[in-house]
Order: sequence, then structure tokens, then C-alpha cells
Amino acid sequence: VIVTNAHRDSLTLKLEETGLDQLVDRIISSHDYQVAKEHQGFWHRLQEEEPFDPARTLLVDDSLAVLGSARKYGIAYLLSIIQPDSQKPGREIIDFNAIEHFDEIIKK
Repeated sequence: VIVTNAHRDSLTLKLEETGLDQLVDRIISSHDYQVAKEHQGFWHRLQEEEPFDPARTLLVDDSLAVLGSARKYGIAYLLSIIQPDSQKPGREIIDFNAIEHFDEIIKK
């Protein structure tokens, strides 16, 4: 399951370009809940609609605020993205484990 803060309109454009929706079971926009991932209300709504075990859940996100919110909710496995914008240099991530590329965590 992918959770995103992207609005459904922009998400539709991205999915048309990438086909990512064909590779996952579901994509949930925070706009569906009218609360962003940075807020605890998002995680509570997600838990109601798509039950998950926070102790066994991995969240990969480029937003440190979102990762902080997920940590507060109790999500155990959190990964940040070092360079979420290819037009900008990578950043130092101190509070979370971080990766540069998904192939670091996905077997080929």
C-alpha cells in the first residue's frame, strides 16, 4: 500500500506516467481523509480503513515531518530518502535510517 499527501488530480497524472498503481495493492491519498500524513489523525484513519501492525510496518518517506508523525504513532520501521529531488543535492539525515535508492532494500 502506498500512502501519499499528493492530491488525487496530481496523483492521477503521476500514475499515468509511471504505472505504479499496477505494482501495488492500493494507493491512499491523505486528501481522501482530509488530514495530512504529518498528523496523527491520518494514521488512525488509515488503521481503520487498511488495518496494519505498526510493529511490523515499514514506511519510506521523503518528509522528515511525516516520518516523525509515523514514529509517534508507533510505526517501527522508518526510512528516509537522502535525495528526494534529483535537481537538488542529497541531504544529511540524522534522526532516521536513510537510503539513496530503493534497490538498497529490494532484492532483484
